[in-house]
Amino acid sequence: MKILPLLLLTALAASAQVIPHISTYLGDGQRNYYGNVAPSRLNVKWKTDLGSGKTEFGRGDIRTWKGAGWTGQPLVIQEGAEIYLIQGTLSHHVKKIRARDGKVIWSTSVGDVIKGTPTFTDTKSGSAEERHVLIVGSRRGFGQDVVNGTAHSLHGISFATGKKLWRHNSRRTASNSRDCDASALMIGSKACVPLENGYFTVFSPRAKDTRLVNGFPAPKIYKQYLLYREADRKIYRSELCCESSPTLIGSKAYVAAGCGRLYACGIGIFGGAGWGLDIGGDLNGTMPLTNDKHLLAGIEKEFIPGQGGVMKVKPGGGVKWFYPTPAPKKKFFNWDGGLVGSPTVNHRSTSNISKDLACFVDVGARLTLINHKKLQPGVTVPGPLLKKRFPVPLVLDQVTLPTGSISTPLFVGNKIIVGYDTGMDLYEVTPANKLKRLARLKGPMFDATPIVWNGLIYAGSKNGSLYCLGN
Repeated sequence: MKILPLLLLTALAASAQVIPHISTYLGDGQRNYYGNVAPSRLNVKWKTDLGSGKTEFGRGDIRTWKGAGWTGQPLVIQEGAEIYLIQGTLSHHVKKIRARDGKVIWSTSVGDVIKGTPTFTDTKSGSAEERHVLIVGSRRGFGQDVVNGTAHSLHGISFATGKKLWRHNSRRTASNSRDCDASALMIGSKACVPLENGYFTVFSPRAKDTRLVNGFPAPKIYKQYLLYREADRKIYRSELCCESSPTLIGSKAYVAAGCGRLYACGIGIFGGAGWGLDIGGDLNGTMPLTNDKHLLAGIEKEFIPGQGGVMKVKPGGGVKWFYPTPAPKKKFFNWDGGLVGSPTVNHRSTSNISKDLACFVDVGARLTLINHKKLQPGVTVPGPLLKKRFPVPLVLDQVTLPTGSISTPLFVGNKIIVGYDTGMDLYEVTPANKLKRLARLKGPMFDATPIVWNGLIYAGSKNGSLYCLGN
């Protein structure tokens, strides 16, 4: 469905300056920027229907999902004087939405559910329609056999018009998935993303670099290499997929791989999977870069004898501390504990509190606020693999949410926004570093990560709607 004629949209895009404010999941390549100014209330300003779509698990298990799910964060792109949102949906469509009123400008189907967050890039090449590209990951393609079918799970979409510019077929591997939940990272003119088949893929997002494959443009692939080892299959079997988005440090992409290992991935001619750190668990979350140049990794309980939680890691080095999250009183859907979402930090926004803080929410429904630079004196805990003991960060406060969550909380200034299965909470961090609840929205299921811009929160729900919330 195209809401405005393509020629008119292309002409408008050619004349208006395009400024990405939130260009990929969790802001930019450092995964630590979540917006500029947060509101103090959660009043519904508008909501837009995102539709529904069917998707298949394995063979024959067909489900219908609505709205937006994990990770599902909107992008914030300014075009001229207007602010637009780019929202991937469970209805198979990526949508360009006007932020002031929720009007859909264009809507393009990629053939299956979009769980992740697109990445915007300016290729500085091609026509007005081709210059600004949205790199969109999706499930493998509804109706495609998981083994023998194609899996066009990575797409290039025109920001200006919604036109499909290219698509990539994820090959079959020992992984049980050929989807793409991760958000691509730009390093110079090259894009890179870990696909769920286990391949870290470096490619060109430019339409002019494509070649025809079975009659449709496919992106130029510079290199691919696996982010698992054959020995990992003894523990992880076919659960080898990479779902987290890579973090940029220098010229390398740091990835939390599904096999419980962190990698430093190079994209050059001689680049490959370099430094690796085995921490165990199912690593779904994306790692933000802290203000002291460390990574915070969320760990889900599966595949480890110890507890899930959050780990602070020195890139190319070792573990600084580990915080084990308490096991939930009962299993939350498929999860026994730890984090499915990502930790977040607060140093890139202005406030009257310390810039050394971080927060996270575990599947057992606890929102935890810590100082990631300070340790609990004399306290150590067993690591996820129960092989080593690690220091523990200083916990400042903790609150229990009404239900469990796989969403990622936002930390903007002294405000924290956290979604969960029956609603959303908005907290203020006081000067005494305590969590004070300012507002609660009851009802919608928020698996997706929201975003904040100019005093408004934009959040997709699995009830089918995209919400604009504020004072």
